Amino acid sequence: MTVINTDHASTFNTGAAASMKLDAFPPEIMWSTLDPLDEDAASDVVIETTDRSLVRLAIAASDAGARFEREGLEFDPAAWLLAPRTLFDGRAAIEACMGREGFRRNLLIHGLHLGLDADPLALDALLDDDEPETEMADVRDGESEADREREVRLPSEPDPQLRTCWLDLERDGIRSFTFWALVSDHPEDIVERVVGRFGREAAGSASFRVGFDHSTPLGVAMISDALADTLALAACDPRSPLAEGLDMIIEQRFAA
Repeated sequence: MTVINTDHASTFNTGAAASMKLDAFPPEIMWSTLDPLDEDAASDVVIETTDRSLVRLAIAASDAGARFEREGLEFDPAAWLLAPRTLFDGRAAIEACMGREGFRRNLLIHGLHLGLDADPLALDALLDDDEPETEMADVRDGESEADREREVRLPSEPDPQLRTCWLDLERDGIRSFTFWALVSDHPEDIVERVVGRFGREAAGSASFRVGFDHSTPLGVAMISDALADTLALAACDPRSPLAEGLDMIIEQRFAA
């Protein structure tokens, strides 16, 4: 595959680019300031890439857009792709997702609905857990083939997940904003708690989701960075000691 940049009158073969570090982009690129409707310019930065990297980028952009649409997020997915993210070690998704590491992180955060940013170390640890383990011996010591065939395999337990909820209520002249986070095996658990505390009508207008998004205005205003990091870790590994039994409420009240 050959890419030709007419402004720079240069040609290169991307097969030779495979050996380059795909996430080593020039620091002068400011993705969010580039207008795609403008004419190409001689000052535009030439980026060497590979066909595999372009496929990764296309899939990453598609996954992000599909998730934003599916969850009704009030953010522009293109803006998310162009902005620096902790998830990608301070780089933008449009850069990071061309490499295998960034691409896998992008798949995980959107596939598991883990908010819009996360601790990269926590995600990498979760990805490492998915690597195949060493296979056990075909025949265990002292156990025959017939014994193994008679094993009773219990059904796996439901997977716990971090589930969060936001409420915006006005009652008796008081405006309140409430955040609820719960690690639970069943999605109805957090709904039942909200109904029990605030009533069915309030629960009907609440915003529920799997995972935690710290980038919302309320999230920034009410959740500290330290707590946001804790919730991100709980979302990545709901079975960890940190996440076990997590059930918390944060509420702010104002005169309406």
